[in-house]
Amino acid sequence: MEIKEINGAKYRLASESERAKAKEKMEKMRKEGEKTMKGLFEFVDAPGGWLDFNYRFFPGEPIRTVHIVHGEIVDLPMTLVKHLNNIWKKVRVPIERPQNDTGKGGFASTYEKFSRTRFTPLDVM
Repeated sequence: MEIKEINGAKYRLASESERAKAKEKMEKMRKEGEKTMKGLFEFVDAPGGWLDFNYRFFPGEPIRTVHIVHGEIVDLPMTLVKHLNNIWKKVRVPIERPQNDTGKGGFASTYEKFSRTRFTPLDVM
């Protein structure tokens, strides 16, 4: 027979002080994220196209819909700017391995990351 114990701290409810700290951090992130930045949106994945998506970054916020066209100059909140600059696609790239002494070789694969969107701030320029 084998008995395993799961870490109880992982599944306990947060205390009032922990909830207050988390709420303070969430409000700070929300305030920083509301600051707007003017910049140029580029849809690298499909130049000349547009990007439609829905988002809600913090609980309690309404769900917002965004429609941005490639080459458009827009004012966006910082949370959305950070999100747009971190959209990547992974492309698998096969690599041929040479045969070793046992005659085994074949293909291995790695991933390359490509940016799908880019937001370039114009406030800095």
